[in-house]
Amino acid sequence: MRERATVLLVRHQSVLLVRERGGPWLLPGAAVAFDELTIVAAIRALHEDTGVEASAAAFLFQQASAQHLHHVFRIAIPDDVHLRPKTGGRFHELLWVEATQLAHVSATPGTRAILTRAMGGGGRESARHAWSNGGAEPAAAASFSRRGR
Repeated sequence: MRERATVLLVRHQSVLLVRERGGPWLLPGAAVAFDELTIVAAIRALHEDTGVEASAAAFLFQQASAQHLHHVFRIAIPDDVHLRPKTGGRFHELLWVEATQLAHVSATPGTRAILTRAMGGGGRESARHAWSNGGAEPAAAASFSRRGR
C-alpha cells in the first residue's frame, strides 16, 4: 500500500477538491517520498498543486483506501489567497465544495471516506472539529512519521 499525504483545506464550510482532466475529484496530496516527513509531503503537495504556501498544518488521522494509506492533514492558508491550478501542475481544475453538496460530486471512494470521517461520520471528535471550525487555522501541528522507517 502506498503512503499518501492528503490535504484537507476548508474555508467557509467548503473543502478544496482537485481534478486531473476528466478524472474524479480528489483531495490535494501526493505520495510520501522515502525518508520524508508526512507533514512535509502534505505541505509540498499543496504548494506543487497550487503554488500556495501553508500557514499552518495539523495531523488529523490516517485512512486506508484501496491503494493508499492516507496521512490526512488540515492545512491553513492566508484568507487573502485565491487558489488556482499551478501552471504545469498535475491538476487542471480546483473546486470549492460545500459539505452539503459533496454527495453530488464525482469523487473516489477514498476521498469520500476521508471527507465522511472529517465531517464526523467516523465518530472521531477531533476530526469533526477539524471540519467545523469555520476555516480557523489548525493548532500547531504534526505528524513526524517518515516513510521507509
